[in-house]
Parts: sequence; C-alpha cells; structure tokens
Amino acid sequence: MTQSPEVRPYRDTFAAYWHPVAYAHELGTAPLPARLLGTELVLWRTASGVAATQRYCPHRGADLCSGALTPEGLRCAFHGWTYARSGACIRIPSQPQSPIPERARLVSYLAAERYGLIWVCLSPEPVAPLPSWPELEDTSSVATVALPRLDWDTSAGRMLEIVLDVAHLSFVHEGTFGNPEQPEVPAYDVERREQGLSARIVYPALSPGIGGAPPRVDRTTLTYDVTFPFAVRLSFKPTLFYAHTVYAVASPGSEEKMQCFYFASYHPRIRNFADMFVKSESAILEQDRRIAEGQRPRAHPLDFSGEVPVRADRLPLEYRRALVALRLGRPPDAPGFE
Repeated sequence: MTQSPEVRPYRDTFAAYWHPVAYAHELGTAPLPARLLGTELVLWRTASGVAATQRYCPHRGADLCSGALTPEGLRCAFHGWTYARSGACIRIPSQPQSPIPERARLVSYLAAERYGLIWVCLSPEPVAPLPSWPELEDTSSVATVALPRLDWDTSAGRMLEIVLDVAHLSFVHEGTFGNPEQPEVPAYDVERREQGLSARIVYPALSPGIGGAPPRVDRTTLTYDVTFPFAVRLSFKPTLFYAHTVYAVASPGSEEKMQCFYFASYHPRIRNFADMFVKSESAILEQDRRIAEGQRPRAHPLDFSGEVPVRADRLPLEYRRALVALRLGRPPDAPGFE
C-alpha cells in the first residue's frame, strides 16, 4: 500500500517566497500596517531601505503603527522604546543608564521595494527571487497605472486561477469585453518552467463601439507568464485597441483571504490609457470577484477528483498542479504529477 504524501502547512509552504504587502506610494513618513500569511507586520522607511517587523511592541503590546519614525528608528507611542531596522531595541527612555534586555527586540523580516511594491519574505532565506519584469525598470519607456488593492474573500491561488482562465471570458465578462458568440477556446500549449508557466492564446475580445457603432471583434493575443507562487504578467496585443501589459500579484493574508496588487504598463504617449484602464478593469475584476468568492472551497483545492476538467482548463490546471506540488514538497515543474 502506497502511503499518501504529507501536505505541508499553507504558511510553511509559502513563507519563503516574496509577497507584496503594500504599494510603495502607500508607505510615507509614518509606519504602515500589513498582514501576510497570518503575520501582523509594521512597515517603515529607514535611511537604508524599507523595514518590516512584527507589529506589536514586546514591552507591553502597543501597536507600533501608532509610533513615530525618528533618525534612530521606530519609536513606540506608549513608552518611547525605539527600534532599529534589525529589530533590536536601542533606547528605553525610562531607564537610559541600564542595559537593554536581550529580549527587547522585534522579529524582523526581509523587505524590498521594487516595481512600485513593498515585498516581504517571512523566511531568512528566500527560495526564489522576485519576479523578473525588466521592462518596468525603464520608467522613460513605459508608464504604469495601478488599481486600488483588491481585497477578496478567497485564496491567492483561486484568484490567480481566474486570471489564467480563458474559458470564463465569454460568460463572466459579457458586457465588458467578453464575446459570448465565440466561446470556443482553441487548443494551446503550456510551457512548464522551474519557477513558472507560460502560454499564448488568441481570444476574440469585443472592442467597444465608438459613436454608437456596434462592438467589433478584436482578435487579441494573450501571453501569460506566471511566476510561482502567486504572480502573473499578462500581455495584451489587440488589433483594435492599445497594446499593454497587466501584472497581478496575489498576496496571501491567510489560506482563504488575499489581497491582490493589480497594475498595468503601457506606452507613455497614450494619454487617456490610465483613466480607461482603471474604469474598465475595475468593472472586469468586480465580475471576477463575485465568481471567485462564490467558489468552494475558498482555500485552493489540493484534490482534482471532485471536478470535471476539460481541455480549455489546461493553463489554470497546470498552475494548480504546480501549487499542489509545492504543498507536497515537490518541485513545481516535476513531470508526471497529477
């Protein structure tokens, strides 16, 4: 009898990856709260970069988000204990001449600022680098626009699956860009990579009519580049609309709740793109949210036996196979995994 492989706890599986916890523009001169995989964090800026530490002061449990930034570090609003970026307490005003207790320190985490996001890794040693999106490094050749954070009652994996699902476009997105008259999904290939997946699919999207004209079919090439565990770059190459690229990164607050950081890059000469994107994409994602929050279980499924997959589901199912492999301690690109 073959023993079933042991499923790793959700937090243990994904704690060693980088996850976004805030847009960079949200973190100013005051501490900012964040939550990742059930861990309450406080983010703050220092002269040498972003710090991410435990949210509550080890002295008496005060919320450090109510504290203040000083040249020395983060000062607690309750008793003025001050912490360095490393988490070490460096000042106790009530007893300045006494040694600082060794336990007077915050748990600190790796933090980085990139692509307009604040990223955190809860493990001292990340198992993978940040996603590689080099086009975003050159701000002179591309402009970006972000949506407000998406806060959904579903898992990060569920959210990514719906982004990767082409077959739902004609039904969930009828009235936005979905084409209910042409729902067939042609056969397509999925490339497995060590840290992600890639696929290219052509979809007959509907482009809004102008001046009272009916919508026109816009054969759009969709190129998906997934970075495990919860990030995807989706390039749109339409024939009638503007080419652009969407980035969706789901951040797991818990196994059944996530926040998604969703933004786009486009040619800076397209002056009206940002307003159009925010308006149209907000409507599209609201359609997705209603479906995703209604799925059960909310947690990302580990078992396929209760579902009836078809050929058109290949990309989201390859993605799910990879995440299940990670939960089982296997490489995400391992062949022959079901």
